[in-house]
Amino acid sequence: MSFPYLIQGKNIVVVIGNTSHTISSTHISYEKLKEAIKNDDWDTVKDLIEPKKVVLQYGKGNVEVQGDKMFWKGKEFHNYLAGKFIEMYQEGFPVEPMVNFMENLMQNPSKRAVEELYAFLEKGNLPITADGCFLAYKKVRNDYLDIHSGTMSNAVGNVVEMERNEVDDNKDRTCSTGLHFCSLDYLSHFGSYDSRTVVLKINPRDVVSIPADYHSTKGRACRYEVIDEINKDAADAFVAPVQETAVVAGVSADVIRAAVEAAVKAALAAQNTTGETDGSGI
Repeated sequence: MSFPYLIQGKNIVVVIGNTSHTISSTHISYEKLKEAIKNDDWDTVKDLIEPKKVVLQYGKGNVEVQGDKMFWKGKEFHNYLAGKFIEMYQEGFPVEPMVNFMENLMQNPSKRAVEELYAFLEKGNLPITADGCFLAYKKVRNDYLDIHSGTMSNAVGNVVEMERNEVDDNKDRTCSTGLHFCSLDYLSHFGSYDSRTVVLKINPRDVVSIPADYHSTKGRACRYEVIDEINKDAADAFVAPVQETAVVAGVSADVIRAAVEAAVKAALAAQNTTGETDGSGI
């Protein structure tokens, strides 16, 4: 079995039956299709061009992938997360953590949080855990109390929470109430020379807003768990893309470090930088 094909510039045209299919170089299956044609693997060519409907039976079975479209409870899902999910699935990456992440995220009542959170995580190189939560940073005082109010302990093992309706959901109010978290890029803008940096585990359902200042490198939530503290060692920083760390098998400090250290080289210069607090919540 083979199919007539033609490579025109950055497009591949394949005729299957009476139908002509044009796949451009921007399509997520373009490189795989080209390799399949080179290898005379026509079964793969057909599957890539006319993909079979696949229902992922992970979690609660709410995620369905058909071709280059993703559906949540039967409704097509359009956002950055959907595109990355399909790309990971078609590239053969394990998608269970992403399914769990979506299960958690879709419990979030904020439409904006659902649409924007994953892009924030990938931009900040913040990894997703196996149970569908994510890890982020927070600067605290030397005694582990929050910098702004000095009333909440962020010692490792503590769960910090507040009522969701007390967290400001307006992303344009950049300095406001909420439990703050951030990516590596924001650390140098907050805290003082003796501040500590802790690692938070946050459920996507508890994210309220991603403020627009500092290039969207911080967020506000209503709940998080403090799971670790990092020091000045470069190997403690998350600098791998989300999809490369999505297979973290647990959330203990040792497992987190094992997943992170394999991919990092950058120094955590923010720990040595003296900054001013921005007065933006807890």
